[in-house]
Amino acid sequence: MDANGKPFIEAATTLNVSRTGALLKDAPQKIAVGDVVGLRSGDQKCRFQVIWIGRPGTLDAGYMGLKSVEQGKRIWDPKGLDDVADDIDTYVRPPQRENRLLARLKCSLSAEVGSDITVARARVFVTDISIGGCYISMHSPCALESKLTIALWLNERTKMWVDGIVISQHQGLGMGIKFLNLSRKNVEDLNRVLEELSVQPISSE
Repeated sequence: MDANGKPFIEAATTLNVSRTGALLKDAPQKIAVGDVVGLRSGDQKCRFQVIWIGRPGTLDAGYMGLKSVEQGKRIWDPKGLDDVADDIDTYVRPPQRENRLLARLKCSLSAEVGSDITVARARVFVTDISIGGCYISMHSPCALESKLTIALWLNERTKMWVDGIVISQHQGLGMGIKFLNLSRKNVEDLNRVLEELSVQPISSE
């Protein structure tokens, strides 16, 4: 049933699945958050609740996150899912193709974040970074499309100020940031840090 209470059947592409959830592409726009829909894969069917829907005009447009309402029932091929935790996908925006000079790299950088609607600044950690943006670990992330001013400590000597916009946010986890209007010095400083991160040895536990 759609948001107006009318029945429908439409095809969509499943990009990502877990034992309790799914990410759809080309999802029907007639569905609203909170609706329960039936999903068929082959001969198997299961009911899912709509958890989020990408807003038109954003990078999330056309995508939809679903959570199963029939615990223990699976409609996917079980191979590869047995070792997956019973959690819904935590991301809000599916991976996008980006023109990066260097791939996103894991890091642990200190930062201060201020939004365009608040005076207070929050101390946070950056957990991965690229020339185009970063991911900030934050329990209460800012809303999608919020404009931010970020102070990044690239190392003990280098502090970089940069503007950004929130392109994904995950409550209790953090938010993805796209850098805006990088200066030539910003790019040079970022590339230097990315080069350093790319040659760091991988630690094992």
